[in-house]
Amino acid sequence: MLAQRAASDPSRHLKFLQRWLVTNLFHSLPVHESVYSYRKGRSVKDHARLHAKTKYTLRIDFQNFFPSIRSADLRHLFQANLRNLSLPLSAGDIQTICSIVCKHGRLTIGAPSSPALSNAVLYDFDKYWNRRAVRIGAVYSRYADDIYFSTNRPKVLSGILSSLKSDLGSRQFPRLRLNEAKTVLTSRKRKRVVTGLIVTPSGKISLGRDKKRMIKTLVYLYGLKKLTADQARSLQGHIAYARSIEPKFLVSLETKFGKEVVEAIVLGT
Repeated sequence: MLAQRAASDPSRHLKFLQRWLVTNLFHSLPVHESVYSYRKGRSVKDHARLHAKTKYTLRIDFQNFFPSIRSADLRHLFQANLRNLSLPLSAGDIQTICSIVCKHGRLTIGAPSSPALSNAVLYDFDKYWNRRAVRIGAVYSRYADDIYFSTNRPKVLSGILSSLKSDLGSRQFPRLRLNEAKTVLTSRKRKRVVTGLIVTPSGKISLGRDKKRMIKTLVYLYGLKKLTADQARSLQGHIAYARSIEPKFLVSLETKFGKEVVEAIVLGT
C-alpha cells in the first residue's frame, strides 16, 4: 500500500521541466471555481470564510491523493482539453509529459507540477458536486485532498458521504477513494476547523488557541535569545502567517513582548 505522505523530491533538472510545464502549459487547464488550493489570489482564510456563516460543516478527505492520480488520468485530462491548451500536443507529447510529471505512473508529493494537475484533473468532479450542493442548499469547496460542504439546513449533509463514495466508484478518471476515518461533521455548537483555521460560533476566523500559544512561546524564547537560526526563521514564517489570518493577534504580541521584539522577528534581525 502506498504511504499517504511519502514525498518524492525530483532532481533539480526534472523540477525545472515540471515548473516550465506549469507556467507554459498547465495554466491553460480548467480549474473549477470551487477549488481554493494552489491558486494565486486565494488563501486558506478565503476558503474558511466561504463556510464561516453556515451552521453545519462536513469535511471529507481523499486517501493517498497525489499517488492515486495516474498517468492514465493525465492522458485523459490532456486529450479532453486539446483545444484549450496553449500548446499543440501529439499523443507522443502527452506520453512524454506524463513521464516527466509522474513517478512509476503516478503523481508524487514534492513535484512542483502535482498541485496544478491535481486541481485540473478533478474539474468534472468539482463541477458535479458544486451543482449538487447548490440544489440541496449547501456550499461545496475543495482544498487539495480536503472536500468541504456546509449549510444552514439540518440533516442536509447526512447522506453526502455515501453519495460521494458511490460517485467516485463510478468514475474511471481519476479513481480516488475516501479516507472515512477523517470524515468530520460539525456544527456551530462545536469547534469547527476549516483548512487548519478555527471558525468561531459567531463566524469569525481564528488561528486557534493552540497555534497562538505555540507562537507566544517561541516569541518569548526569541526574546531570551534561546532560538536557533532555523527556529527563528520558522517563527518568522509563523508571524507572517498569523498576520495574514488574524492581524489583531500581532497587536497582542507587541503589547506583551514589545513592538521592537516582534519587528526584529519580522525583519529577521
